[in-house]
Amino acid sequence: MSDAPTNIVEKAFWENDYYWARAELPCRVDTELAFDRSLARALAAYAAVQPGQSVLEVGCAPAKWLLFYAERFGAAVAGIEYSDKGATLSRENLRAAGVPSEIQRADFFDVPPRPYDLVLSIGFIEHFDDIPGTFERHLRFVAPGGRLAIGVPNFRGVNRALQWLAEPEYLALHNIAAMRPSLYREMAAVHDLELEHIGYLGGLDPAIIRLGRGPALSPRRVLPGAATLAERRWRSLALGERLEHRWLSSYLLAVYRSASGGVPYSGVTASTSSEA
Repeated sequence: MSDAPTNIVEKAFWENDYYWARAELPCRVDTELAFDRSLARALAAYAAVQPGQSVLEVGCAPAKWLLFYAERFGAAVAGIEYSDKGATLSRENLRAAGVPSEIQRADFFDVPPRPYDLVLSIGFIEHFDDIPGTFERHLRFVAPGGRLAIGVPNFRGVNRALQWLAEPEYLALHNIAAMRPSLYREMAAVHDLELEHIGYLGGLDPAIIRLGRGPALSPRRVLPGAATLAERRWRSLALGERLEHRWLSSYLLAVYRSASGGVPYSGVTASTSSEA
């Protein structure tokens, strides 16, 4: 699509061997990890499906959330993945778990839409310059009466400061405008969607911070590293798990229900406002 939103992340970033090196198959949601535990709990509460219903994940690698839906809910799962290595890993992961699936290696904006009961998009929309346009594209895949669940990292407040200290280049790969809760309320009104849930997941979480690769004792590693260690200790406490706030939490999740399914892409460009 010539008028599709621009991806602000080079494809080479997703093809980097380092990015996939930690994936062991089958790769499942790990409830020992604070983020996985919080997101799994939220999806089960607000975006559950019935056995046999269809789930599409946009930007699905390594497909552990598709595996979550297949094994927990008996869903029929499919994914779209831009990266060659990510698509291969997703297929291998689901195959290793014995889960049938359809994984397309394709640009999300080039795939002919077809309806799904749930469209899941975790850590995807914030990598584009045109947030409203990218949001609309997701809606083309939502069946009438289906749901759309969009999750984004929360690089605001404490997390933004830590990531800027640790590796500002990584922070620049994220459109901070995609992290405003008010944006997702606006999208519900614009597209006549029912906003069934919007909220932050958990408290401080060191997993969101990508540390720089400089010398071990450099300020870019020592200061953020010490802060993330403190976060890890805090997150292990019950209060740390439940203290959800826009300046502290690592993730934001919005879940919608559609009355009429998809809408045409309009090419509207997102605001860069940082309002709540």
